[in-house]
Amino acid sequence: MPTATTPDFVVTGATVVAHDGRRRHDIAVRDGRILAVGDGLAADGVPTVDATGLLVLPGLVDMHVHLREPGMTEKEDFASGTRAAAAGGVTTVVDMPNTKPPVATAERYRQKLELVRNKAYVDFGLYGMIDHDNDGEIAELAELGAMGLKLFMGQTTGDNRCPNDAAIFRGLEAAAAADLVVGVHAENDHLLRMFGDRLRASGRKDPRAHLEGRPAFVEVEAVTRIITMATEAGTKLHIHHLSTEVGLRRVMDLRAQGHRVTVETLVAHLFLDETAYDTHGNLVKLNPPIRPATDVSALWAGIARGDVDIIATDHAPHTAAEQAEEDVWQAYGGFIGVETMLPLLLTAAARGELTVEDIVRLCSYRPAQRWSIPGKGQIAPGFDADFVLVDPTAETTLDAAALHSKHPVTPYHGWPLTGSVLATYLRGQLVYEKGEIIGEPAGRQVRPVREPRTAAA
Repeated sequence: MPTATTPDFVVTGATVVAHDGRRRHDIAVRDGRILAVGDGLAADGVPTVDATGLLVLPGLVDMHVHLREPGMTEKEDFASGTRAAAAGGVTTVVDMPNTKPPVATAERYRQKLELVRNKAYVDFGLYGMIDHDNDGEIAELAELGAMGLKLFMGQTTGDNRCPNDAAIFRGLEAAAAADLVVGVHAENDHLLRMFGDRLRASGRKDPRAHLEGRPAFVEVEAVTRIITMATEAGTKLHIHHLSTEVGLRRVMDLRAQGHRVTVETLVAHLFLDETAYDTHGNLVKLNPPIRPATDVSALWAGIARGDVDIIATDHAPHTAAEQAEEDVWQAYGGFIGVETMLPLLLTAAARGELTVEDIVRLCSYRPAQRWSIPGKGQIAPGFDADFVLVDPTAETTLDAAALHSKHPVTPYHGWPLTGSVLATYLRGQLVYEKGEIIGEPAGRQVRPVREPRTAAA
């Protein structure tokens, strides 16, 4: 007879990969959580999932996606974007606030949450944003469960205004009081506009003009400024999509001086260099841009040293027509990535560029830690039963037509892959298996564990 400690099912023969190693274990699941991890957990009458020969990873946590709802659902929506996440082994996504309208107030946060909460196939969090005058909204955004705040120091998709330094500092102070992480798009907006105006005036419309209009030093300047202000305000700071060698070097210099900040790089900045403009045109327009090969190598070296904390996708869908735009100034920045991140990283691991343990650390364990997401990022007793079954030796070719986003346009189409996502489990429920989404939307909102600053502090 089943008891309170009888598993609902057991994954047997698994090689469980953690951020710090791997071991052959069974995984027992009950009521959506990990009941036990160890040997000999299978029992008579308990269903089993045979994972012999497979790797089992904690579900990936992508802290940087744009699912375009509300206001831009012709590009993507919560259902299509989270189906793509499930197919890519990503069991938690955190959606950025530059939708239409931007999520800069508590009321807009409520409206967005109500709109999307029953559409998600994986668990999700929502960012608020630091606007030019919304520091008074931040405490309530935190109470509603905002995962953090996004600060756009450089303009990108959506009607989001880049605040001035005084507004930024007020927002940083309010974020610190609410114990929210502030994630930053670190580019100097005034310089970006100046360089863009010069290039347009010269008649440039080609894809490489985007790279030339966003030189590396605009990232360095913004990184220096925001880290300095965040330290003074006592804010938890994260740099999104750091893209340059000199930017990473500046972060490391500031860390050595005692500044506390985490750093993210994107899959695109690791797998593409500036030659991609010649092959793919404006499809690979990205903010910050795809960089020269020397920057790509520096980011990989940063991963090897442990200087880079997190890998994310900046999943940024647009319509197929928009991504075919030939005038760089009319083209939108970004492309899909939440479904292709894990296969690409597994392929890099097969080549020896990083380990699967690195993938878990950078894409599961550290994101869950940094944003204090309970129950995520580990396969351990008491954690959510979010895990991915991976065949590390499967040889396939990336086929854009098989992707689950609304507009499956990707620069990685036709790339050879080593390593395949076979199945994804969300809180013990099978949500993806061998090319098919299983079941109805079952994703839930995740909220960070916060320790708001007291009045005395």
